[in-house]
Amino acid sequence: MLLDAGFDMKTRVSVIVLNWNGRRWLKDCLSSILNQRLDEEFEVLLVDNGSTDSSVEYVRQEFPQVEVVRLDRNYGFAEGNNRGVKFACGDYLIFVNMDTKAEEGWLANLVKAADEHPEYQILCSIQLPSQERNRIRILNAYGDATPSPYESDLAITDSIFASGACFLIRRKWLDKLGYLFDPFYFCSAEDIELSLRTILLGGRIGYVRDSRIWHYIGGANFTSAKMAYLSERNLLLTYYKLFALKNFAKIFFVRSVYLTVRLIVRRRQLLKTLNMMKGVLGFFTSFYRYGAYRKRFAKMKKRDDEYVFKRLLY
Repeated sequence: MLLDAGFDMKTRVSVIVLNWNGRRWLKDCLSSILNQRLDEEFEVLLVDNGSTDSSVEYVRQEFPQVEVVRLDRNYGFAEGNNRGVKFACGDYLIFVNMDTKAEEGWLANLVKAADEHPEYQILCSIQLPSQERNRIRILNAYGDATPSPYESDLAITDSIFASGACFLIRRKWLDKLGYLFDPFYFCSAEDIELSLRTILLGGRIGYVRDSRIWHYIGGANFTSAKMAYLSERNLLLTYYKLFALKNFAKIFFVRSVYLTVRLIVRRRQLLKTLNMMKGVLGFFTSFYRYGAYRKRFAKMKKRDDEYVFKRLLY
């Protein structure tokens, strides 16, 4: 791991952009972040996950004010961001996907919301176009993340899910959680796990109406087969880790029914469904690693699982 730039900035606000072969996105992403107006200094870090498309060289040349952290290989979305935290100075840690473009006022409005509303441990931006008209992201009855169909007129709207594509987390809360993302997940559903840990430990998550960012989804370039597998495996691991066994059984049953229906109804997506089913097998070969953790977490919980069930989108 190499730190490209010799920055030693003291700041409250750190913006962390994880990159893997995303050079085509970086001009819009980094320009839109660096052009933000904030009444204080803020740092921008590019954490590079072993790119081979000359992303690092491009950023060093075109954006010298960005601190570059070069990793020796692709650690995935989860661990790549975890490693970025170690180089960030801020009390407010803001994570942004590389395939995004921030609107004017995005950063100032997000930081202002954090300053004025300490009751929220995680605050998220509104992602365009999927969350136009202040639609938040939420967890549905299948336990997965989805944009809400309901519009909100609130300045900050509560949710039980924080999208990993763009969110602010307080360092003090991260210290309490113990870790940001589960590195075993590699990619997919790590934000669901972070969100549910936050909610079950008594925290709050909110979406800030006036903090808006365009998200062009798909920058990771992972194969759809791999994403389908990881998504299903990690989703099941999340509910196994954090929920009581009887409540995990409910989620498992619902996911099983969902996959069965997909197999029959969505025949054109047969390959994806089969890879999701492989993800179920992946769960059974890896759930054992969380036996001790789930017992510890059960003792730490401030809210019961029913709190989450009542707030799912049915």
